[in-house]
Amino acid sequence: MPSSNLGLIVGTVHYGLALNVAARSPGKTPYGMPSSPVLWAEFGDRRIACIARHGERHLIPPHQINYRANLWFLQQHGVQRCIALNAVGAISADFPPGELAVPDQVIDYTWGREHSYADGSQDEVLHVDFTEPFDAELRGQIASAAIEAGCSIRSGAIGVTQGPRLESAAEVDRLERDGCTMVGMTTMPEASLARELGMRYAVCALAVNHAAGRVPGDTSILAQLERHTSQGAERFAAVLERLIPAIG
Repeated sequence: MPSSNLGLIVGTVHYGLALNVAARSPGKTPYGMPSSPVLWAEFGDRRIACIARHGERHLIPPHQINYRANLWFLQQHGVQRCIALNAVGAISADFPPGELAVPDQVIDYTWGREHSYADGSQDEVLHVDFTEPFDAELRGQIASAAIEAGCSIRSGAIGVTQGPRLESAAEVDRLERDGCTMVGMTTMPEASLARELGMRYAVCALAVNHAAGRVPGDTSILAQLERHTSQGAERFAAVLERLIPAIG
């Protein structure tokens, strides 16, 4: 079985990334089918194990992603460090669409998702420390790569909602009161499952829209999503070009 110590989980924006996929490794896990085969993407002289979070045709909504299978499958292919590429809505006024962020905290508002490998079949209950949900070293490497690529970079807490619908203005107000600076739909339970597996995990997030109630003028959220999602692939590609060689 081919292996890679570095993995990518790619989301909505990856469809504009034009990953150079050299091979595919299909398979199943004790937790069911992953969203996609492991996609062996070539970055220079390295092959990196990737999972398409929403499937290769982008048909899996956030609340139906098999997060447990995705993380397990990556680990079975040797992944010890995982970078997740996420599209988010910007809540903070100083975080405009088109800009990048590396979240440092998370608040989980999702429900009904299979969020743990502790399913009662183990010899003991599994507890993990989630005080710092993202790996500090990986976060720093993402930020450094973004700066080298000429991109501004921010941090802050990401709120994770159920989806697939976008949030109401009142819900975004609540997220802001809770301390969130951005909102997405897929960071949880991805981050906590990675922690249960002992996998180092961090997020590189692209703001693709102003969150509800934060939209200036008459610009619709869906129009922003379309524009910034297509443009954001270039920024992700520029960051990955610098990030992957920096990670041993």
